[in-house]
Amino acid sequence: MGFNWIKQLQFWSKQNKKDRRKKDDSFDNQLLEMDFYSQLAYLSAISSSGIDRDKLVYYAAKLPYISARYFRKVDFVAKMFNHDYPQACRIVGEKTSEPEVKAFLLRLSSALASGEDVAAFLNRESQILAESYSNNYERRLNLLKTWGDAYVALIMTTALVTVMCVVSMMIGNVTGFFIVSLSAVTIIASFLGAYFLYKTAPRELRIHSLPVRSKEQELTKNLNRVLLPVGLIISVLLIVMRVNMGVILIVIGLFLSPIGFAAVVDDGKISKRDNEIATFLRSLGGTMQAIGATASEAMGRIEFRSLGSLRENVELLYSRILNGITLTLCWDRFVGESGSEQVNRGVRMFWDGIPMGGEPQKVGNLASDFTMKIAFLRAKRNQIANGFTWLTIAMHAVLCTLSVFIYSIFGTFSKLVNTITPTSDNTGSLSLPNIPTLGLFSQNASYLTLLHFMVLTVILVLTISNALSIHFVNGGTNKKLLFYLALTTIITGAILLVVPPLVNKIFTPMVATK
Repeated sequence: MGFNWIKQLQFWSKQNKKDRRKKDDSFDNQLLEMDFYSQLAYLSAISSSGIDRDKLVYYAAKLPYISARYFRKVDFVAKMFNHDYPQACRIVGEKTSEPEVKAFLLRLSSALASGEDVAAFLNRESQILAESYSNNYERRLNLLKTWGDAYVALIMTTALVTVMCVVSMMIGNVTGFFIVSLSAVTIIASFLGAYFLYKTAPRELRIHSLPVRSKEQELTKNLNRVLLPVGLIISVLLIVMRVNMGVILIVIGLFLSPIGFAAVVDDGKISKRDNEIATFLRSLGGTMQAIGATASEAMGRIEFRSLGSLRENVELLYSRILNGITLTLCWDRFVGESGSEQVNRGVRMFWDGIPMGGEPQKVGNLASDFTMKIAFLRAKRNQIANGFTWLTIAMHAVLCTLSVFIYSIFGTFSKLVNTITPTSDNTGSLSLPNIPTLGLFSQNASYLTLLHFMVLTVILVLTISNALSIHFVNGGTNKKLLFYLALTTIITGAILLVVPPLVNKIFTPMVATK
Protein backbone atom coordinates (compact mmCIF):
# COMPACT_ATOMS: atom_id res chain seq x y z
CA MET A 1 0.00 0.00 0.00
CA GLY A 2 2.84 2.35 0.86
CA PHE A 3 4.43 1.70 -2.50
CA ASN A 4 1.23 2.70 -4.28
CA TRP A 5 1.06 5.91 -2.29
CA ILE A 6 4.62 6.83 -3.24
CA LYS A 7 4.08 6.02 -6.91
CA GLN A 8 0.84 7.97 -7.08
CA LEU A 9 2.28 10.99 -5.28
CA GLN A 10 5.30 11.01 -7.61
CA PHE A 11 3.01 10.80 -10.63
CA TRP A 12 0.78 13.57 -9.23
CA SER A 13 3.79 15.79 -8.52
CA LYS A 14 5.05 15.46 -12.12
CA GLN A 15 1.64 16.21 -13.57
CA ASN A 16 1.21 19.24 -11.30
CA LYS A 17 4.40 20.68 -12.77
CA LYS A 18 2.94 20.24 -16.26
CA ASP A 19 -0.31 21.84 -15.11
CA ARG A 20 1.55 24.86 -13.76
CA ARG A 21 3.32 25.29 -17.09
CA LYS A 22 -0.06 25.21 -18.82
CA LYS A 23 -1.89 27.30 -16.25
CA ASP A 24 -2.59 30.09 -18.66
CA ASP A 25 -3.83 27.66 -21.32
CA SER A 26 -6.34 26.15 -18.90
CA PHE A 27 -8.37 29.33 -19.05
CA ASP A 28 -8.39 29.36 -22.85
CA ASN A 29 -11.72 27.75 -23.62
CA GLN A 30 -10.80 27.15 -27.26
CA LEU A 31 -7.67 25.14 -26.49
CA LEU A 32 -9.49 23.30 -23.73
CA GLU A 33 -12.38 22.53 -26.07
CA MET A 34 -10.06 21.13 -28.74
CA ASP A 35 -8.11 19.05 -26.23
CA PHE A 36 -11.30 17.79 -24.62
CA TYR A 37 -12.65 16.71 -28.00
CA SER A 38 -9.33 14.95 -28.74
CA GLN A 39 -9.44 13.26 -25.37
CA LEU A 40 -12.96 11.90 -25.79
CA ALA A 41 -12.14 10.66 -29.29
CA TYR A 42 -9.10 8.88 -27.86
CA LEU A 43 -11.14 7.34 -25.03
CA SER A 44 -13.78 6.23 -27.51
CA ALA A 45 -11.10 4.49 -29.58
CA ILE A 46 -9.40 2.60 -26.74
CA SER A 47 -12.65 1.77 -24.90
CA SER A 48 -13.78 -0.34 -27.86
CA SER A 49 -11.26 -2.95 -26.65
CA GLY A 50 -13.21 -3.48 -23.42
CA ILE A 51 -10.49 -1.97 -21.23
CA ASP A 52 -11.13 -1.82 -17.47
CA ARG A 53 -12.31 1.41 -15.87
CA ASP A 54 -9.15 2.05 -13.86
CA LYS A 55 -6.94 1.57 -16.92
CA LEU A 56 -9.25 3.76 -18.99
CA VAL A 57 -8.89 6.63 -16.51
CA TYR A 58 -5.17 5.96 -16.21
CA TYR A 59 -4.58 6.24 -19.97
CA ALA A 60 -6.76 9.35 -20.09
CA ALA A 61 -4.67 10.92 -17.33
CA LYS A 62 -1.41 10.23 -19.22
CA LEU A 63 -2.39 12.22 -22.30
CA PRO A 64 -0.49 15.53 -22.78
CA TYR A 65 -3.71 17.54 -23.11
CA ILE A 66 -5.07 20.34 -20.96
CA SER A 67 -8.21 18.33 -20.26
CA ALA A 68 -6.17 15.39 -18.93
CA ARG A 69 -5.77 17.17 -15.60
CA TYR A 70 -9.39 16.40 -14.71
CA PHE A 71 -8.86 12.69 -15.27
CA ARG A 72 -5.69 12.86 -13.18
CA LYS A 73 -7.78 14.31 -10.39
CA VAL A 74 -10.34 11.53 -10.79
CA ASP A 75 -7.61 8.90 -10.65
CA PHE A 76 -6.01 10.58 -7.65
CA VAL A 77 -9.26 10.88 -5.70
CA ALA A 78 -10.23 7.27 -6.44
CA LYS A 79 -6.89 5.77 -5.37
CA MET A 80 -5.83 8.07 -2.57
CA PHE A 81 -9.19 8.28 -0.76
CA ASN A 82 -10.43 4.78 -1.61
CA HIS A 83 -13.46 5.97 -3.60
CA ASP A 84 -14.97 4.11 -6.51
CA TYR A 85 -14.71 5.78 -9.92
CA PRO A 86 -18.35 6.92 -10.13
CA GLN A 87 -17.96 8.75 -6.84
CA ALA A 88 -14.56 10.16 -7.82
CA CYS A 89 -16.01 11.50 -11.11
CA ARG A 90 -18.86 13.11 -9.20
CA ILE A 91 -16.53 14.76 -6.65
CA VAL A 92 -14.18 16.15 -9.31
CA GLY A 93 -17.07 17.17 -11.57
CA GLU A 94 -18.75 19.19 -8.82
CA LYS A 95 -15.50 21.09 -8.20
CA THR A 96 -14.85 21.81 -11.91
CA SER A 97 -15.67 25.28 -13.19
CA GLU A 98 -15.62 24.53 -16.96
CA PRO A 99 -19.27 23.74 -17.91
CA GLU A 100 -18.63 21.11 -20.59
CA VAL A 101 -16.08 19.18 -18.56
CA LYS A 102 -18.25 19.38 -15.45
CA ALA A 103 -21.33 18.07 -17.27
CA PHE A 104 -19.34 15.23 -18.86
CA LEU A 105 -17.83 14.07 -15.57
CA LEU A 106 -21.24 14.05 -13.92
CA ARG A 107 -22.71 12.09 -16.84
CA LEU A 108 -19.75 9.69 -16.70
CA SER A 109 -20.38 9.20 -12.99
CA SER A 110 -23.99 8.26 -13.68
CA ALA A 111 -23.02 5.93 -16.53
CA LEU A 112 -20.43 4.11 -14.43
CA ALA A 113 -22.78 3.83 -11.46
CA SER A 114 -25.66 2.45 -13.56
CA GLY A 115 -23.52 -0.13 -15.32
CA GLU A 116 -23.99 1.39 -18.79
CA ASP A 117 -21.67 0.20 -21.54
CA VAL A 118 -18.69 2.55 -21.24
CA ALA A 119 -17.64 2.15 -24.89
CA ALA A 120 -21.10 3.08 -26.16
CA PHE A 121 -21.30 5.99 -23.72
CA LEU A 122 -17.92 7.40 -24.76
CA ASN A 123 -18.68 6.93 -28.45
CA ARG A 124 -21.94 8.86 -28.06
CA GLU A 125 -20.28 11.62 -26.03
CA SER A 126 -17.47 11.89 -28.58
CA GLN A 127 -19.91 12.33 -31.45
CA ILE A 128 -21.89 14.97 -29.55
CA LEU A 129 -18.75 16.90 -28.66
CA ALA A 130 -17.55 16.63 -32.28
CA GLU A 131 -20.72 18.37 -33.46
CA SER A 132 -20.43 20.96 -30.70
CA TYR A 133 -16.79 21.68 -31.52
CA SER A 134 -17.56 21.88 -35.25
CA ASN A 135 -20.45 24.31 -34.72
CA ASN A 136 -18.41 26.53 -32.40
CA TYR A 137 -15.50 26.52 -34.84
CA GLU A 138 -17.72 27.50 -37.77
CA ARG A 139 -19.39 30.26 -35.75
CA ARG A 140 -15.99 31.66 -34.98
CA LEU A 141 -15.06 31.48 -38.65
CA ASN A 142 -18.16 33.47 -39.57
CA LEU A 143 -17.30 36.01 -36.89
CA LEU A 144 -13.70 36.08 -38.10
CA LYS A 145 -14.84 36.85 -41.64
CA THR A 146 -16.99 39.71 -40.35
CA TRP A 147 -14.16 41.13 -38.27
CA GLY A 148 -11.81 40.76 -41.24
CA ASP A 149 -14.07 43.02 -43.29
CA ALA A 150 -14.29 45.40 -40.35
CA TYR A 151 -10.50 45.46 -40.04
CA VAL A 152 -10.12 46.44 -43.69
CA ALA A 153 -12.61 49.28 -43.20
CA LEU A 154 -10.82 50.35 -40.01
CA ILE A 155 -7.42 50.49 -41.69
CA MET A 156 -8.89 52.45 -44.58
CA THR A 157 -10.23 54.92 -42.03
CA THR A 158 -6.83 55.32 -40.39
CA ALA A 159 -5.27 56.05 -43.78
CA LEU A 160 -7.93 58.68 -44.46
CA VAL A 161 -7.14 60.23 -41.08
CA THR A 162 -3.51 60.55 -42.13
CA VAL A 163 -4.51 62.14 -45.41
CA MET A 164 -6.82 64.53 -43.58
CA CYS A 165 -3.95 65.61 -41.35
CA VAL A 166 -1.73 66.40 -44.33
CA VAL A 167 -4.51 68.23 -46.16
CA SER A 168 -5.33 70.19 -43.00
CA MET A 169 -1.76 71.40 -42.86
CA MET A 170 -1.99 72.48 -46.50
CA ILE A 171 -5.11 74.60 -46.10
CA GLY A 172 -4.93 75.87 -42.55
CA ASN A 173 -2.85 76.34 -39.43
CA VAL A 174 -2.67 73.27 -37.17
CA THR A 175 -0.98 72.63 -33.88
CA GLY A 176 1.45 69.95 -32.89
CA PHE A 177 -1.16 68.51 -30.54
CA PHE A 178 -3.49 67.99 -33.52
CA ILE A 179 -0.85 66.00 -35.40
CA VAL A 180 0.08 63.89 -32.37
CA SER A 181 -3.58 63.19 -31.56
CA LEU A 182 -4.34 61.93 -35.06
CA SER A 183 -1.22 59.75 -34.94
CA ALA A 184 -2.31 58.26 -31.62
CA VAL A 185 -5.80 57.53 -32.95
CA THR A 186 -4.33 55.78 -35.99
CA ILE A 187 -1.96 53.65 -33.92
CA ILE A 188 -4.61 52.64 -31.38
CA ALA A 189 -7.17 51.82 -34.07
CA SER A 190 -4.70 49.65 -36.01
CA PHE A 191 -3.62 47.56 -33.04
CA LEU A 192 -7.17 47.29 -31.71
CA GLY A 193 -8.27 45.85 -35.05
CA ALA A 194 -5.47 43.27 -34.90
CA TYR A 195 -6.38 42.44 -31.30
CA PHE A 196 -10.03 41.81 -32.18
CA LEU A 197 -8.95 39.43 -34.92
CA TYR A 198 -6.74 37.61 -32.43
CA LYS A 199 -9.60 37.20 -29.96
CA THR A 200 -12.01 36.10 -32.68
CA ALA A 201 -9.85 33.62 -34.59
CA PRO A 202 -10.03 29.93 -33.56
CA ARG A 203 -6.87 28.88 -31.74
CA GLU A 204 -5.51 25.42 -32.31
CA LEU A 205 -2.28 23.45 -32.24
CA ARG A 206 -0.91 22.43 -35.64
CA ILE A 207 2.71 21.60 -34.80
CA HIS A 208 3.63 18.98 -32.23
CA SER A 209 6.23 19.48 -29.49
CA LEU A 210 8.06 16.16 -29.93
CA PRO A 211 11.89 16.02 -30.06
CA VAL A 212 11.91 14.79 -33.68
CA ARG A 213 10.66 17.39 -36.15
CA SER A 214 10.03 17.63 -39.87
CA LYS A 215 12.81 18.69 -42.24
CA GLU A 216 11.20 22.08 -42.74
CA GLN A 217 10.94 22.65 -39.01
CA GLU A 218 14.59 21.79 -38.51
CA LEU A 219 15.50 24.16 -41.36
CA THR A 220 13.39 26.91 -39.80
CA LYS A 221 15.07 26.36 -36.45
CA ASN A 222 18.58 26.55 -37.95
CA LEU A 223 17.77 29.64 -40.01
CA ASN A 224 16.27 31.28 -36.95
CA ARG A 225 19.48 30.77 -34.98
CA VAL A 226 21.64 32.32 -37.70
CA LEU A 227 19.63 34.98 -39.52
CA LEU A 228 17.89 36.72 -36.62
CA PRO A 229 21.07 37.66 -34.67
CA VAL A 230 22.95 38.63 -37.84
CA GLY A 231 19.98 40.61 -39.15
CA LEU A 232 19.61 42.43 -35.83
CA ILE A 233 23.28 43.44 -35.77
CA ILE A 234 23.25 44.66 -39.38
CA SER A 235 20.00 46.58 -38.86
CA VAL A 236 21.41 48.35 -35.79
CA LEU A 237 24.55 49.27 -37.74
CA LEU A 238 22.47 50.69 -40.59
CA ILE A 239 20.42 52.76 -38.12
CA VAL A 240 23.60 54.11 -36.50
CA MET A 241 24.97 54.98 -39.95
CA ARG A 242 21.70 56.88 -40.67
CA VAL A 243 20.97 54.91 -43.80
CA ASN A 244 17.67 55.58 -45.55
CA MET A 245 14.77 53.98 -43.65
CA GLY A 246 13.59 52.26 -46.81
CA VAL A 247 16.89 50.42 -47.15
CA ILE A 248 16.79 49.39 -43.48
CA LEU A 249 13.28 47.97 -43.82
CA ILE A 250 14.18 46.04 -46.96
CA VAL A 251 17.24 44.56 -45.24
CA ILE A 252 15.10 43.53 -42.25
CA GLY A 253 12.56 41.93 -44.55
CA LEU A 254 15.24 40.03 -46.45
CA PHE A 255 16.58 38.51 -43.23
CA LEU A 256 13.11 37.56 -42.00
CA SER A 257 11.81 36.12 -45.26
CA PRO A 258 13.83 32.83 -45.39
CA ILE A 259 12.68 31.86 -41.86
CA GLY A 260 9.08 32.78 -42.53
CA PHE A 261 9.03 31.15 -45.95
CA ALA A 262 10.31 27.85 -44.53
CA ALA A 263 7.60 28.02 -41.85
CA VAL A 264 4.88 28.68 -44.45
CA VAL A 265 6.10 25.77 -46.60
CA ASP A 266 6.08 23.52 -43.54
CA ASP A 267 2.56 24.64 -42.64
CA GLY A 268 1.35 23.82 -46.15
CA LYS A 269 2.85 20.33 -46.01
CA ILE A 270 1.36 19.76 -42.56
CA SER A 271 -2.08 20.68 -43.91
CA LYS A 272 -1.70 18.10 -46.69
CA ARG A 273 -0.52 15.44 -44.23
CA ASP A 274 -3.49 16.19 -41.98
CA ASN A 275 -5.78 15.51 -44.92
CA GLU A 276 -4.03 12.25 -45.84
CA ILE A 277 -3.63 10.73 -42.38
CA ALA A 278 -7.36 9.99 -42.18
CA THR A 279 -7.19 7.91 -45.38
CA PHE A 280 -4.09 6.08 -44.18
CA LEU A 281 -5.50 5.12 -40.77
CA ARG A 282 -8.83 4.05 -42.23
CA SER A 283 -7.17 1.95 -44.95
CA LEU A 284 -4.69 0.39 -42.54
CA GLY A 285 -7.38 -0.54 -40.02
CA GLY A 286 -9.63 -1.99 -42.72
CA THR A 287 -6.81 -4.06 -44.22
CA MET A 288 -5.79 -5.40 -40.82
CA GLN A 289 -9.39 -6.43 -40.13
CA ALA A 290 -9.85 -8.02 -43.56
CA ILE A 291 -6.75 -10.21 -43.64
CA GLY A 292 -6.33 -10.68 -39.89
CA ALA A 293 -2.76 -9.42 -39.96
CA THR A 294 -0.61 -7.03 -37.96
CA ALA A 295 -0.15 -3.39 -38.89
CA SER A 296 3.25 -4.16 -40.43
CA GLU A 297 1.87 -6.88 -42.69
CA ALA A 298 -1.21 -4.89 -43.62
CA MET A 299 0.93 -1.91 -44.56
CA GLY A 300 2.52 -3.98 -47.31
CA ARG A 301 -0.91 -4.44 -48.92
CA ILE A 302 -1.66 -0.70 -49.12
CA GLU A 303 -1.06 1.21 -52.34
CA PHE A 304 1.26 3.99 -51.19
CA ARG A 305 0.58 6.11 -54.29
CA SER A 306 -2.93 6.75 -52.98
CA LEU A 307 -1.55 8.54 -49.89
CA GLY A 308 -0.49 11.71 -51.70
CA SER A 309 1.82 13.91 -49.63
CA LEU A 310 2.04 11.27 -46.87
CA ARG A 311 3.50 8.70 -49.24
CA GLU A 312 7.16 9.42 -48.46
CA ASN A 313 6.58 9.27 -44.70
CA VAL A 314 4.68 5.97 -44.90
CA GLU A 315 7.31 4.42 -47.16
CA LEU A 316 9.99 5.35 -44.63
CA LEU A 317 7.86 3.89 -41.84
CA TYR A 318 7.40 0.61 -43.72
CA SER A 319 11.07 0.30 -44.67
CA ARG A 320 12.15 0.85 -41.05
CA ILE A 321 9.74 -1.82 -39.85
CA LEU A 322 11.07 -4.27 -42.46
CA ASN A 323 14.62 -3.59 -41.26
CA GLY A 324 13.70 -4.83 -37.79
CA ILE A 325 13.58 -1.55 -35.91
CA THR A 326 11.30 -1.51 -32.86
CA LEU A 327 7.72 -0.73 -33.83
CA THR A 328 7.32 1.97 -31.20
CA LEU A 329 10.44 3.76 -32.42
CA CYS A 330 9.26 3.51 -36.03
CA TRP A 331 5.85 5.01 -35.29
CA ASP A 332 7.35 7.70 -33.05
CA ARG A 333 9.71 8.66 -35.86
CA PHE A 334 6.85 8.68 -38.35
CA VAL A 335 4.83 11.04 -36.17
CA GLY A 336 7.82 13.26 -35.43
CA GLU A 337 8.86 13.66 -39.07
CA SER A 338 5.31 14.56 -40.05
CA GLY A 339 5.57 17.66 -37.84
CA SER A 340 1.80 17.59 -37.30
CA GLU A 341 -0.01 17.55 -33.97
CA GLN A 342 -3.05 16.17 -35.76
CA VAL A 343 -1.05 13.20 -37.05
CA ASN A 344 0.33 12.76 -33.55
CA ARG A 345 -3.15 12.56 -32.00
CA GLY A 346 -4.63 10.36 -34.72
CA VAL A 347 -1.77 7.85 -34.61
CA ARG A 348 -1.90 7.76 -30.81
CA MET A 349 -5.58 6.76 -30.96
CA PHE A 350 -4.84 4.05 -33.52
CA TRP A 351 -1.63 2.71 -32.02
CA ASP A 352 -2.95 2.61 -28.43
CA GLY A 353 -6.39 1.22 -29.30
CA ILE A 354 -5.34 -1.86 -31.30
CA PRO A 355 -2.76 -3.38 -28.87
CA MET A 356 -5.39 -3.20 -26.12
CA GLY A 357 -7.66 -5.50 -28.12
CA GLY A 358 -9.77 -3.08 -30.14
CA GLU A 359 -11.05 -4.04 -33.58
CA PRO A 360 -8.61 -2.54 -36.13
CA GLN A 361 -11.32 -1.39 -38.51
CA LYS A 362 -13.38 0.26 -35.77
CA VAL A 363 -10.38 1.93 -34.15
CA GLY A 364 -9.10 3.05 -37.56
CA ASN A 365 -12.47 4.55 -38.46
CA LEU A 366 -12.72 6.41 -35.14
CA ALA A 367 -9.20 7.85 -35.53
CA SER A 368 -9.92 8.68 -39.17
CA ASP A 369 -13.20 10.46 -38.35
CA PHE A 370 -11.44 12.60 -35.75
CA THR A 371 -8.59 13.69 -38.03
CA MET A 372 -10.92 14.26 -40.99
CA LYS A 373 -13.24 16.49 -38.96
CA ILE A 374 -10.36 18.76 -37.95
CA ALA A 375 -8.95 18.80 -41.49
CA PHE A 376 -12.30 19.90 -42.98
CA LEU A 377 -12.65 22.72 -40.46
CA ARG A 378 -9.15 23.98 -41.17
CA ALA A 379 -9.86 23.91 -44.91
CA LYS A 380 -12.75 26.30 -44.34
CA ARG A 381 -10.48 28.57 -42.34
CA ASN A 382 -7.82 28.53 -45.06
CA GLN A 383 -10.41 29.63 -47.61
CA ILE A 384 -11.22 32.71 -45.54
CA ALA A 385 -7.58 33.36 -44.68
CA ASN A 386 -6.31 33.28 -48.28
CA GLY A 387 -8.69 36.01 -49.41
CA PHE A 388 -7.97 38.16 -46.37
CA THR A 389 -4.20 37.74 -46.78
CA TRP A 390 -3.94 39.05 -50.33
CA LEU A 391 -6.52 41.77 -49.72
CA THR A 392 -4.57 43.03 -46.71
CA ILE A 393 -1.25 42.97 -48.56
CA ALA A 394 -2.70 44.91 -51.50
CA MET A 395 -4.39 47.34 -49.12
CA HIS A 396 -1.14 47.83 -47.23
CA ALA A 397 0.74 48.69 -50.41
CA VAL A 398 -1.93 51.15 -51.58
CA LEU A 399 -2.34 52.92 -48.22
CA CYS A 400 1.39 53.27 -47.58
CA THR A 401 1.91 54.57 -51.10
CA LEU A 402 -0.92 57.07 -50.69
CA SER A 403 0.37 58.35 -47.32
CA VAL A 404 3.97 58.73 -48.47
CA PHE A 405 2.92 60.22 -51.82
CA ILE A 406 0.75 62.93 -50.28
CA TYR A 407 3.37 63.81 -47.67
CA SER A 408 6.08 63.95 -50.35
CA ILE A 409 3.93 66.27 -52.46
CA PHE A 410 3.43 68.52 -49.44
CA GLY A 411 7.12 68.57 -48.56
CA THR A 412 8.28 69.09 -52.14
CA PHE A 413 5.75 71.81 -52.81
CA SER A 414 6.73 73.57 -49.58
CA LYS A 415 10.36 73.59 -50.74
CA LEU A 416 9.21 74.93 -54.09
CA VAL A 417 7.36 77.78 -52.39
CA ASN A 418 10.45 78.57 -50.29
CA THR A 419 12.53 78.94 -53.46
CA ILE A 420 10.21 81.54 -54.99
CA THR A 421 9.18 83.57 -51.92
CA PRO A 422 11.14 85.58 -49.35
CA THR A 423 11.17 84.73 -45.65
CA SER A 424 10.76 87.26 -42.86
CA ASP A 425 13.03 85.56 -40.31
CA ASN A 426 15.32 82.61 -39.72
CA THR A 427 12.53 80.20 -38.65
CA GLY A 428 11.47 79.39 -42.17
CA SER A 429 8.04 81.05 -41.90
CA LEU A 430 6.97 82.79 -45.07
CA SER A 431 6.13 86.45 -45.33
CA LEU A 432 3.67 86.96 -48.20
CA PRO A 433 1.67 90.16 -47.61
CA ASN A 434 -0.30 89.87 -50.85
CA ILE A 435 -1.20 86.17 -50.47
CA PRO A 436 -3.79 84.79 -48.02
CA THR A 437 -2.33 83.02 -45.02
CA LEU A 438 -2.72 79.32 -45.73
CA GLY A 439 -1.19 76.44 -43.86
CA LEU A 440 1.13 75.62 -46.71
CA PHE A 441 2.62 79.12 -46.62
CA SER A 442 2.81 79.48 -42.85
CA GLN A 443 4.07 76.14 -41.46
CA ASN A 444 7.61 76.22 -40.17
CA ALA A 445 10.24 73.50 -40.35
CA SER A 446 9.37 72.01 -36.96
CA TYR A 447 5.83 71.15 -38.10
CA LEU A 448 7.19 69.58 -41.27
CA THR A 449 9.51 67.43 -39.15
CA LEU A 450 6.62 66.44 -36.90
CA LEU A 451 4.50 65.56 -39.91
CA HIS A 452 7.31 63.44 -41.33
CA PHE A 453 7.57 61.59 -38.04
CA MET A 454 3.80 61.05 -38.00
CA VAL A 455 3.63 59.61 -41.51
CA LEU A 456 6.62 57.34 -40.86
CA THR A 457 5.10 56.14 -37.59
CA VAL A 458 1.75 55.42 -39.22
CA ILE A 459 3.17 53.32 -42.05
CA LEU A 460 5.40 51.40 -39.61
CA VAL A 461 2.36 50.70 -37.44
CA LEU A 462 0.46 49.53 -40.51
CA THR A 463 3.41 47.30 -41.40
CA ILE A 464 3.28 45.54 -38.02
CA SER A 465 -0.49 45.48 -37.49
CA ASN A 466 -1.22 44.14 -40.98
CA ALA A 467 1.32 41.35 -40.54
CA LEU A 468 -0.17 40.46 -37.15
CA SER A 469 -3.69 40.47 -38.56
CA ILE A 470 -2.77 38.15 -41.43
CA HIS A 471 -1.08 35.78 -39.01
CA PHE A 472 -4.03 35.75 -36.59
CA VAL A 473 -6.46 34.94 -39.38
CA ASN A 474 -4.26 32.20 -40.88
CA GLY A 475 -3.20 30.62 -37.60
CA GLY A 476 -0.33 28.14 -37.29
CA THR A 477 3.14 28.46 -35.84
CA ASN A 478 4.36 31.87 -34.72
CA LYS A 479 7.27 31.65 -37.16
CA LYS A 480 4.79 32.19 -40.00
CA LEU A 481 4.42 35.73 -38.66
CA LEU A 482 7.98 36.42 -39.84
CA PHE A 483 6.95 35.71 -43.43
CA TYR A 484 4.02 38.12 -43.34
CA LEU A 485 6.14 40.70 -41.52
CA ALA A 486 8.85 40.30 -44.19
CA LEU A 487 6.27 40.95 -46.93
CA THR A 488 4.86 44.10 -45.36
CA THR A 489 8.31 45.35 -44.37
CA ILE A 490 9.77 44.93 -47.87
CA ILE A 491 6.72 46.63 -49.40
CA THR A 492 7.01 49.55 -46.98
CA GLY A 493 10.74 49.88 -47.58
CA ALA A 494 10.30 49.85 -51.36
CA ILE A 495 7.64 52.57 -51.12
CA LEU A 496 9.91 54.76 -48.97
CA LEU A 497 12.68 54.35 -51.53
CA VAL A 498 10.66 54.88 -54.70
CA VAL A 499 7.86 57.34 -53.95
CA PRO A 500 9.78 60.43 -52.61
CA PRO A 501 12.27 60.50 -55.53
CA LEU A 502 9.36 60.04 -57.93
CA VAL A 503 7.56 63.06 -56.49
CA ASN A 504 10.76 65.13 -56.60
CA LYS A 505 11.19 64.18 -60.24
CA ILE A 506 7.65 65.33 -60.99
CA PHE A 507 8.25 68.74 -59.38
CA THR A 508 11.79 69.25 -60.70
CA PRO A 509 10.64 70.83 -64.01
CA MET A 510 8.48 73.26 -62.03
CA VAL A 511 11.45 74.35 -59.92
CA ALA A 512 13.65 74.73 -62.99
CA THR A 513 10.99 76.82 -64.73
CA LYS A 514 10.68 79.15 -61.77
